[in-house]
Amino acid sequence: MSARKRKESEDEDVAVLSPGGIRPQARRLIIAAILVVLASVLGLIVWRHVRDHVLAGGQYQVQPDLISISPPPEWIRGTSDSQAPADRIKSEALRDLTRGGALSLLDADLTVRVASAFSDHPWVSRVDRVSKSFPSGLEVALAYRTPVAMVEVDDGTGVLPVDEQGVVLPTKDFTSDEVERYPRIAEIYTRPAGAVGTRWGDAAVHGAAQIAAAISRDWGELDFARIVPVERKPAQMGVEYTYAVITRSGSTVYWGRAPGTDTPGELPAPRKIAQLKRYAEQNQGTLDGADGPQEMEFGQDGSLLRRARPVIAPLPSSASAATP
Repeated sequence: MSARKRKESEDEDVAVLSPGGIRPQARRLIIAAILVVLASVLGLIVWRHVRDHVLAGGQYQVQPDLISISPPPEWIRGTSDSQAPADRIKSEALRDLTRGGALSLLDADLTVRVASAFSDHPWVSRVDRVSKSFPSGLEVALAYRTPVAMVEVDDGTGVLPVDEQGVVLPTKDFTSDEVERYPRIAEIYTRPAGAVGTRWGDAAVHGAAQIAAAISRDWGELDFARIVPVERKPAQMGVEYTYAVITRSGSTVYWGRAPGTDTPGELPAPRKIAQLKRYAEQNQGTLDGADGPQEMEFGQDGSLLRRARPVIAPLPSSASAATP
């Protein structure tokens, strides 16, 4: 290579390198990245100083009347001061959450916090969705608990409503007349293990509540009065009970295990109910026998059987007992 060409080649190499050995394009990228990092750090510092002020700004504050929830069912009442059921649910669910100040849509954890607050309400079984509605609204999709029975308290002070899972519900939503219309669970000798909105904590209550839910539509037609646990049984998941359902006239139907049992061979609840309704239709609308109240049970083939009452001979009189 001639001296002139070598000189031109060296000049070209020098032209594309910076004094520090970094190409100009790479240097621009580095500078841009540094500026982005500095801007982010500066923005974070500024946000920390103005965050509380921005979150408290009226434009983004979530007022209770701008929170929309799923309409509560008819069994959930408002308050004595004419507060609507939906407003009551909102005020009770958000009471603790709003003690720290107004809610803001700019709060990154707002939907999580609101969902947690509503899920703790005793009437709410599930929070399906919480979504923001700008500039200052919230939409909350809820599923509510359904009362299925009243559990007699063992000290005789009254009854406590429960849902199908044995969750204790607020008593203030039921009048005395409404209490009487629900299936009754009796002979329970425990108290709820936790607060309202949590499960009773007794397998006897949980199973009886499932039976009440299954038979609730036909409760009045079959003239039932109460469900009682009969026998405690071992089960794959701990213990379970067999139950009897007793009519107002005194007939007893030995129901067996609750619908949620995993014990093989147990007749499904719909078949049991169908058999009972069929028997009542053929016997002038009653489950009593020809001679009055009777005891019945379900056979393994699904048939409804009369239980034979044990024949107990009368005790001997004192005179005959003294005869040698």
